[in-house]
Amino acid sequence: MLTFDLVVVGGTAPGVVAAVRAARDGLRVALVTAGNALGGALPSLGALETHYRGNRAPLLEEISAAVRAYYRERYGTGSEQDRACGGGKMVTFEPKVMEGVLERLVVGEANLRLWRGYALATVERAGRTVRAATFTSVGGERLELRAGAFVEASYEGDLIDRAGAAWRIGRESRSEYGEPRAGRVFTRWLTGTFPRAAAEGRLNLVTAGATTSEPLPGSTGEGDDNIQSYSYRLCLTDDPGNRRLLEAPPPSYDRSAFAPLLRPVEEKAKLRLPFHHRFLIYSLREMAERDHLFHGHALPNRKRSWNATNLTGGGRGWATADASGREVIARRHREHALGLMWFLQNDPEMPDDLRIEAREWGLARDEFVGNDNLPPQLYVREARRLIGRAIFTENDALLPPGSGRAPVHADSIGITEFSLDSLACTTERLGDSLCDGQLFQMEVSVPGQVPFGVLLPREIDNLLVVTTVSATHVGWGTIRQTPTLMHLAESAAWAVVLAARDTLAPANVRVERLQRRLVEHGVMISFFNDFDMGTREPWVPAVQYFGAKGAFDSYDARPAECGADFLARYRATCGT
Repeated sequence: MLTFDLVVVGGTAPGVVAAVRAARDGLRVALVTAGNALGGALPSLGALETHYRGNRAPLLEEISAAVRAYYRERYGTGSEQDRACGGGKMVTFEPKVMEGVLERLVVGEANLRLWRGYALATVERAGRTVRAATFTSVGGERLELRAGAFVEASYEGDLIDRAGAAWRIGRESRSEYGEPRAGRVFTRWLTGTFPRAAAEGRLNLVTAGATTSEPLPGSTGEGDDNIQSYSYRLCLTDDPGNRRLLEAPPPSYDRSAFAPLLRPVEEKAKLRLPFHHRFLIYSLREMAERDHLFHGHALPNRKRSWNATNLTGGGRGWATADASGREVIARRHREHALGLMWFLQNDPEMPDDLRIEAREWGLARDEFVGNDNLPPQLYVREARRLIGRAIFTENDALLPPGSGRAPVHADSIGITEFSLDSLACTTERLGDSLCDGQLFQMEVSVPGQVPFGVLLPREIDNLLVVTTVSATHVGWGTIRQTPTLMHLAESAAWAVVLAARDTLAPANVRVERLQRRLVEHGVMISFFNDFDMGTREPWVPAVQYFGAKGAFDSYDARPAECGADFLARYRATCGT
């Protein structure tokens, strides 16, 4: 039995952030991951997916800066690679670059010990305290770790389950939390016809060029156990020297699953197809003309993260399955992605010009070289979700009637900023709607405050959750984005650090003290248009702090007018 101050379960990007922050601030930390690679799905995403380009949390900024520095140092400032990395709406990267950044981040911490290839087996709990956790390797070796605090950083929520914390899977009904888009819901795309708050200067965010409609007639709002779709984000390239074309279809290839793509869009509208929404509303030719057959983030060095391989309904049962059951589900998703690629590139009924275009792209030979050029991690968009001391709902990312900002949380420890976003949950459609559950509410979503309670199980005081956080299905759509979860993970780590110094359980740390530590160390807890955490002014912590106390009725802080007053108030209130 080995003893640490903190055990982090899960080598996802939020898990890495939590472990590194705690280790840097003097705690003895164990990071345990079931796989071999670090970062979970983040490397294969190819981007820090966010609508906010501001400075919001130190480790998130450090990781982003390390990616930018790699391309500048290797290829030169202003190079094609440098522009591809940082010149768009999001910071983009090749998977191997992000893998390297995260590996160096972990290896560089003397107080951090990493175990790879160990899956959680059992949890020892006494009352409201988790005492220890046992892990097993593929070879049957046991690892027993005891700690004063634990962090859940897996996609599945295995730690909260084994520890006996409450969780749920699926969609709430519309009536449960009064969420307009909850439960069974149908929408359609609106393009270029909606009020884009950021584009009009009201919010300092980068907007997308589309939004989904309000719920259509037939959206009953009934709850169920459906979750949004999973996928493998394959890394493709059109570089002939690095491109690997498939030599054969995957073992389970079924042409009939993909043949409907060849039908006219009017006919496809009547079908139930488990593909990305663009395949549902455009013909293949329209896809090639408007966007790209291999839609996804454009990455440096002629690569692309392919975001059109979603298998709607294929993730059912993932969270509660054992290792062999999850491998069956993962293999089904891999073969679906490869089958779609094979179809586009080789099917004899594909139009010649589109087949030729598709064959310009193949798997990048220099990515995921130890895993047949395929991502080792399935993109698990939604699994278990904690039922915590607070629950982030759709309404936490909407403007209440008559208000200029989303609901204020006095215990805020982070922000959301992405659109309320869910991929399809079932293949059911009503008329020309998108599949049931498809949402991208760019026109109504606004930055929200995340209460500390979403990280805290109701039953346990020394366990914090930084991946499967407490949120409704619709609220999860904005809080689930990897940069947001990394942001929350840094806040969680600070709570563990403060608790260890005062010999407390993290849940019992005084919230105001935690918030002061966060804002004074560059962690955002309130979104404002007119400054970020990189602003070097003494009033920044004060305005951030009082932003969580209801002192502002809009997203404009106007620090030139009130910054000095808030700084004086902050010093009087907090004694600093």
